[in-house]
Order: sequence, then C-alpha cells, then structure tokens
Amino acid sequence: MKKLNIFLIISLCLFGFYSCDDDSNRITLNENDFVAPVFTQEVTQGFEITEDTDLTEVIGSWSWTKSEFGVQSPSRYEIEVDTLESFETFKVFTATAGTSIELTYRELNNAAMMFVKESREIKLYFRLRTSLGTAGADPVFISDTKSVAFTCLYILPLPTELYMTGADFGGWNWDAEGAVKLIPVNGVAGAFWTINYFTGGNGFKWSPDRDWGTAFGKQDISIGFTNDGDGNAVVPADGLYMVYIDMAEKKIAIEPAKVYGIGDAFGGWSEGQYPFTVTDGKATITTTAANNVRMYAASSIATSDWWTREFNIFNGKIEYRGTGGDQAAVPVAAGAVVTLDFKTGTGTIQ
Repeated sequence: MKKLNIFLIISLCLFGFYSCDDDSNRITLNENDFVAPVFTQEVTQGFEITEDTDLTEVIGSWSWTKSEFGVQSPSRYEIEVDTLESFETFKVFTATAGTSIELTYRELNNAAMMFVKESREIKLYFRLRTSLGTAGADPVFISDTKSVAFTCLYILPLPTELYMTGADFGGWNWDAEGAVKLIPVNGVAGAFWTINYFTGGNGFKWSPDRDWGTAFGKQDISIGFTNDGDGNAVVPADGLYMVYIDMAEKKIAIEPAKVYGIGDAFGGWSEGQYPFTVTDGKATITTTAANNVRMYAASSIATSDWWTREFNIFNGKIEYRGTGGDQAAVPVAAGAVVTLDFKTGTGTIQ
C-alpha cells in the first residue's frame, strides 16, 4: 500500500522545517495538496548473471510520475532495496531528482552483493521513497513494493590486503598477534605472498578483510596443498613454505620455500642462481664478495621479476619491499652469513 506520512506534514509546521510563525514565510502543507508518484517497474525476471554476461547491458527500468506537494520545494527520490519484503534490513540502492532509472545487469548484481557473498538465486524487493528537500529528510511517501528474482554472480573485487589465520597463525583469531598479513607483490594487482613455518595437517584460511564471510581455503587452481573436511587448507608435512596467491588468476601455490640472493655480493644478477639453504625452519646463505645484500622469494606461479618479492634485514628484522621502491642499501663483507627466521620475522648478518 502507498503510505502518506501525515505526521511529517504536521511536523513541518510544528517544528520549523518550514516556518509557520512568520506569516510572510508561511507555507501550508495538507494531504489534499499532495499528489503521490506512481512507481512502475519493467524488468525481466528469472535471468542468470554469469561470467559471460555483459554487465553493461540494460535489463530493465524503473520510472515514476512526479510527486506534487503543493509547495515550492524539490522532490528527492530514493530506491530502497532489501531481501525482506518487510524492509527491516533495507539499504539505499540509489537516489535521484529525476523520474526514471535504467537498470543494467551490473547494477542489479551490485544490489545483490549488498546482502550476499556468493553466487545464488535471490529475490530483491524495491520501493520508492519520496521526500522533500535533501538527503536525510523523513519520507513523505513510500510506494508499493516491486521485486526482481534472478541468479546473481558473486564478483570478488581484487583485494589490496590479504590475511591468514589458522591453528598455527593466531589460533583462528584474525586479530591475534600470530595472524599473518601477506605481502603484496609489487606491480601485480591482487597477488600476495608470505613465507612461514607450517605444521602438517593444521588448517588455515585466508581473507581480504579478516572476516569469515570472505574467508577461503582454495582457489580454482590450488597447488601443493589439500583441504580438510572444513574447507581449511593443509600442507602435507611440517616445514618452511612459500605461499603465493594470485586472486586475479584464482591461483594458490604453497611450496617448500625457495629464497635466493642476487647481486654482486653473491656473484651476479641472474635469477635462481644463489639459493639459501633451508634447515630447521631457517634459511641461510654466505656472501662471496663485499657488496650490498639483496634477497627475494620465488614461486612456480609468480609471473613478475624477482624484485617484486624482495626483502632485506634492517635492525634485526625482515622488512619487505611490498609495493614500495628500492630498499636502502645493506652493505656486507665477503664471507658474511645471512640467516632468516620467517616465523619470527627476524634475521641476522654475521
């Protein structure tokens, strides 16, 4: 049913939304002056949005007749959306001063994403809310309800951060000290990596926002690990592993850690030529010349140059280049032993 907010109309004069004390500015609103808009929907039902759908294609429209209040005041229209016909959890889908909106697949899919985080059949309810003036004003009119039923496509935006928790990493608490923030791969959107010590059979998961609603334990291509009965990722044996996740390509590789030195302190600038030795969860290498230390981590699915996964030791701590520029030079003598402990995030050069 269409609803006219009589209380609001009375309160406009009582509480000064429009001045009623000054006769020169008196504005009188009453129910007889109001002409409600008629809300119309023309949208195809029962469609499915897939990865092959052209999201820019128009699937339908909403339109409504102009509301009239009998006063000189702009009308503001908002479309509200909810998965409940009672609108107990509604969100504002869009707002406009116009009287029509064309709808694309993308816009309806985005509306679904306000409520769900998976591809699924969904029924959304929409209604038109009309008010006087600007945003935040109480509604003078709320229309009858329209609905659209379809199958939405969950589109995970490429994250700018990625986190890991599990039995070994914060005890399944995203906010615990032991939870891991992965390092972004320099220049590769949606790609992250970390090296850490894992216990075989102990589960763990990742999330872009430290939330179980977005947590995952695999991608379309998952290399070097399996999943337990709860969908958690598990490695087959204890050890130091390199985790590389490419969200754009939907790939995860977890492999025994491969760490390399590069540059004149090790003998040259060829990739993959100067490996660290991994023993008891720590990685070590000895320099062969006096020069600057540079180091990086490798993965079989990484597609970018070595420096995009670079790190170094500063004041006893491993610091990662991430998305930044060249790190400060770290000069060493020939014969220096470089030791890395990724579990504690510390390192030494002796």
